[in-house]
Amino acid sequence: MKTPSKLFILVLFSLAVLASFSWVGVQHLGAILHELDHVAQVDLVLMETATDLNDLQLKKEIVFAKLSSTSEELAFGQVNASRLEYLEDYVRELSGQFDRYIQNSDREMQTVEELAGVPEDLRGSFEQMAIQQKDYDSTVRAIFKAVEKGGFQLSLEDLERTDDEQRVLTTNVQNIVTQVWALVHESTNRSQHWRAQSKIIFWFSLLLTATLGLLIFVFKENLDELGRQKRDLEKLNQELDRFVHTVSHDIAGPLTTIVGYAAYLEKEYAQQLDKQGKDCISGVRKGATRLNVLIKDMLELTKMTRVKSPYAWVSIKDVIDAAIANCDFLIHQSGAKIEIEGSMPEIVGDRVKLTAIFFNLINNALKFAKPHVPPAVKISWIESPKEHTFCVADNGIGIDLRHHQEIFNIFRRLHPSDQYGGGSGVGLTIVKAAVDDHGGIVRVESTLNEGAKFIFTVPKNLSPAKPLY
Repeated sequence: MKTPSKLFILVLFSLAVLASFSWVGVQHLGAILHELDHVAQVDLVLMETATDLNDLQLKKEIVFAKLSSTSEELAFGQVNASRLEYLEDYVRELSGQFDRYIQNSDREMQTVEELAGVPEDLRGSFEQMAIQQKDYDSTVRAIFKAVEKGGFQLSLEDLERTDDEQRVLTTNVQNIVTQVWALVHESTNRSQHWRAQSKIIFWFSLLLTATLGLLIFVFKENLDELGRQKRDLEKLNQELDRFVHTVSHDIAGPLTTIVGYAAYLEKEYAQQLDKQGKDCISGVRKGATRLNVLIKDMLELTKMTRVKSPYAWVSIKDVIDAAIANCDFLIHQSGAKIEIEGSMPEIVGDRVKLTAIFFNLINNALKFAKPHVPPAVKISWIESPKEHTFCVADNGIGIDLRHHQEIFNIFRRLHPSDQYGGGSGVGLTIVKAAVDDHGGIVRVESTLNEGAKFIFTVPKNLSPAKPLY
């Protein structure tokens, strides 16, 4: 794998890790905010409620203590009328205070009932305390009514019952306060835990960000270097194109002259030459002709492999017609029959290269025909969800199974150069290069002396070039 590709993968991996850290950090921040919100919205409210209930219970006990003291004085009976009236008013006032404390306690309990997020065990403790408070309040209220009706003497049983209920309530309130404090500490500890992990993630993210920045810088340097290399290659390709065209032009001229002179000698001086001389001149003409064909095919192959035309919508019917027109002489000479099966589609592709594919396949089908058998070429196609598949079938000499792969190699010929049209062995290489450029595949199905089917695909995911204006 090349270095830029490795750097690119490393940058993507670092971005993925950084994104993961960011996601985890956001989750931790959410957890911290949740715990703090729980402390603010639940824990502190419960603490305040428990404290208020404890204060209210103490006030109730104080009121009851005052009631006990007042009832003893009333029960003693050694008070004058004005003092008696004052004590009776005082009892009624204490009764009013006790009722207000009951109402305040009920409001605090209502707050707990309406509060969301209270742990079930703590909510159960509050509910138990509410029941105990009602029992205590009922006992004290009954004592108030008895005193107000003149039953000034409190029984020992009343005092013991209220003392027991007071102790139970006090213990329960203290337990609730302890539970609330434990809840606050638990939420605080969780927040500190999340905060500690968030710090670690922050420092790792910071280090990773610095590393990622360095990788991007190095990656950019590599891209700049690749850009420079690409420009150098493009310049070299342009120079190579000029060189190839210049050399081919300079060679084609003398070759044409050689072919012309050789043909002239064969025609005008045939009677003055012996058999060996005639064979030599014929060999010169055929060699020069073959070299000329080879140069043209090499130029065509260079264009197929290095020149990329923009994709556009192409009528395959028009492409096949153009390819057939280029083979017109061979068709008439051999008496060939070419059949186009069905209505050909319009596809996205390179018109020049698609024409070269059909031309070379049809040209091969005409050249490699069986002796004394008119060539028959059938062109068909099928469509699938992902690609178009085209087939050019003939009734020619066929290809042995062991040669199916090597026939696409450059200069690979299965027959002597003086047989079957004296081609250069570049035609199927051109076909494969043009099909590869479209992202398709080409293959052959053939048996020796049973004709051949050349099948190639063109993907449907190609996009036509956008207009310049």
